[in-house]
Amino acid sequence: MTFIFWLISLLPLRVLHAIGGALGLLVARLPGRYGQRLTKNFRHAYPDATDAMLAEAARATGRLIIEMPYFWSRKTLDATLYNFDESLWPTLNRLQMQANGIIILTPHLGCFEVLPQSHAVHRPVTVLYKPPHQQWLREFIERMRSRPGISMAPATPRGVRMLVKALKRGEAVGILPDQVPSAGDGTWAPFFGKPAYSMTLVHRLHRLTNAPVVMMFAERLPKGAGYVGHMRLVGCGGVLAAEVDAAAAQINRAVEESIAMAPTQYLWGYNRYKQPTGAPPPPDLTSQPQAATQESIQ
Repeated sequence: MTFIFWLISLLPLRVLHAIGGALGLLVARLPGRYGQRLTKNFRHAYPDATDAMLAEAARATGRLIIEMPYFWSRKTLDATLYNFDESLWPTLNRLQMQANGIIILTPHLGCFEVLPQSHAVHRPVTVLYKPPHQQWLREFIERMRSRPGISMAPATPRGVRMLVKALKRGEAVGILPDQVPSAGDGTWAPFFGKPAYSMTLVHRLHRLTNAPVVMMFAERLPKGAGYVGHMRLVGCGGVLAAEVDAAAAQINRAVEESIAMAPTQYLWGYNRYKQPTGAPPPPDLTSQPQAATQESIQ
């Protein structure tokens, strides 16, 4: 598998995006739950979404998948593909110097592989990931994604301790905020007006370390031209609400606002609204207030 990834990584990004776009559209149009879920989730969030938008969302998912070998197998990044040194890292460095580390949330939007690698050029980062059940696959992912300056923390008690230690050292941690947690590790919070089981880990880390929370994503440019970075503070200037449910709603709202900048680049086929085994049933959110508006620092 490592050899196959290496071969894929030799192709130019524009070629990979063309191949990934075609494959993504093909898979979405095959009979099955994936294509149905993509359409259902996208049209729930954006009722006026056109068929062309749905097709582009399917292509974007294919591009996301095929980007992984490209970034995992390359030892160094092509700095001409992104301008994060101007749009992201100065502000992030300032925030990080003012506090005990920083919590970076990168949702399933755009390309989330380029961000930790480009950040590690400047400062170390510890990235949380959900390890597969297969031992060989877990070892493969850790080996391929690890780089100088990047530590991989599994979503286990040991991984959480790694995150806490990194924040207390004044470093950055990266978390996918819209990944469905296991029962007992989340709370129901609105996501596009529908209850979604949302992680409480970010709130716990924030309360423990006082590290500011930012939302970040890399928007994919057409024809493999590279990526543009976007960032916003979550909550009130990077400070989350004291209540865990309110904090989860703030994070989900920040994800929504990021998606609005590039709605076809979100992973709509992900089963965001599933109920984990053992989790309580979702509540009726129709009478609950909207989450607070986020402060943008793009």
